[in-house]
Formats: sequence, C-alpha cells, structure tokens
Amino acid sequence: MIEFENVSFKYDSKTEYVLNDITFKINKADFVAIVGKNGAGKTTLIKHFNGLLKPNEGIVRINGLDIVKEPISKMASIIGFSFQNPNHQLFAQNVIKELEFGPKNLKIEESVRDATIKSLIDIFQIEHLLERSPFELSGGERRLVSIASVLTMNQQILVLDEPTYGQDYRQKKQLGSFLKKLTKEGITVVVVSHDMDFILDFIPRAIVLSKGKVIADGGTTKILSDKVLLQDTDLVSPLLLDLCYSIQQIDDTFATSINEQEVYENILTMLSKQQKISR
Repeated sequence: MIEFENVSFKYDSKTEYVLNDITFKINKADFVAIVGKNGAGKTTLIKHFNGLLKPNEGIVRINGLDIVKEPISKMASIIGFSFQNPNHQLFAQNVIKELEFGPKNLKIEESVRDATIKSLIDIFQIEHLLERSPFELSGGERRLVSIASVLTMNQQILVLDEPTYGQDYRQKKQLGSFLKKLTKEGITVVVVSHDMDFILDFIPRAIVLSKGKVIADGGTTKILSDKVLLQDTDLVSPLLLDLCYSIQQIDDTFATSINEQEVYENILTMLSKQQKISR
C-alpha cells in the first residue's frame, strides 16, 4: 500500500514547493497511472515512493512504513523502479547478466530466479538480445530490458516511468497485458506516462497532477473523457476519443466510446443513415 498524507516538498528552502499538500492512497494490487504535463511534479512524486526524496511536510507510508524512518535499501526490497531513461540503470556486460544481477543481489533462490528470468525473456521476446551489450541495443530494446530487469526481483510494488516510450503497438499490448496479470497476482503497479492510449486501454485508475497538486483522481475513462480537464492540464486526448469528438462535429448524436469495435459499429451506423438520407 502507498499512502501520501498532506505531503509537500521543495528541493531547497529558497525555492517554491514542487509538491503541495498531496493526499492519496494506492492499495495492494491496484493498477494506477500518474499523469500530468512536464513539470507537474510526477517524477518528484514517485521518488518519494522509495525514499530517494523525503517530504518537508506530511507523511509517506509504504506498506505501513514511514519512508523517513526507513533506509533506502529496505524500500528497494519492496519497490521496483524502472527509470524514464534506461541508460540510468543499465550497466552489465550483456543482457543476461543485467537480468541476473538484481535477483542475485537479493539472494533469490536460483531455481526461482532462473524461472522468473526465463518467463520474462519469453514475455518480452528478448532471447536474441541476451549476449549483446545493453548499450548496443536500440532505445526501445533498452527500455524493454530495463523493465524486465526490474521485474526479475519480485518486489511487491512496481513503479514504471514512461515504460511505453519507443515501443511499437505489439510491445505495448504485451506489456499492458503482463502488468494487468501482475496486479491479479497481488502486485501493485504504478505507471507514469504521457501515453494516453496505453493508459486508456490498460489502466483503470488515473491520478492527475498539475503544478504539484492532485487535481483529479478516479476512473481512467471518466478522467480522460473530461475535455475541460485535459485542456486545463495540457494533456492529449486518446486517439479513439479524439476520433469520436471529431465525428461529433459532423453528427452531434454520435456516441463517445473507448471501445474500438463499438466506435467502428457506430461509424457504420452513421454512414448507413447518411446513405438513406441521400437517397
């Protein structure tokens, strides 16, 4: 469980607060997106999860532990963190050693470690990369390896910063499905992302940050369908909703939907009506 209670933070005494009186709770096995434009405070917020930053005011609790009173090493055993820039966490000679490093360091039993790594290799389809240096890979491949390396450690909470950047549609779908599966197994997953289509497709709850404050927290569909909220926070509408809004400029009876098949059928129905009228 992740709990923020009236949390405020600034980097030094002379600057303004980057986080302002933030309160929310993320329960075990929740799947949550944190969204907001650049500079909203998202990265600062998630650095409080594992104690890299500590609040000036308020309390942050992870599984009931006050992060101010716990060493970062202990928090790292609870929370897996995938950075926005994979180059900040990749360092091993090759990909297989990268995947093995974390669980070896945590002294995870060899049979469990090997089974987990094999599963992740299959899920992310990176077997052909195992003997290559992480720094020889493409940006998208490096990101996949960095995410996989975090997942090898079987932590209770996963925090992924922009995990879909550089990924194609197939890779995004695999990642989203895998993360949903993890939540069903009791893992808490938090994703920071600007990829509204990925969030709409896979993540049921969104927390919206603006100028260091939580201005919305609720169901993803409701939040990403709020045109005023998206405009006020400079967030981009998911493509499917954008399509619905564009069609509504022509036909104001066209229903808004986040279901691809439903939108497709609604378009066919609208075209059929127009053809009858033109006759």
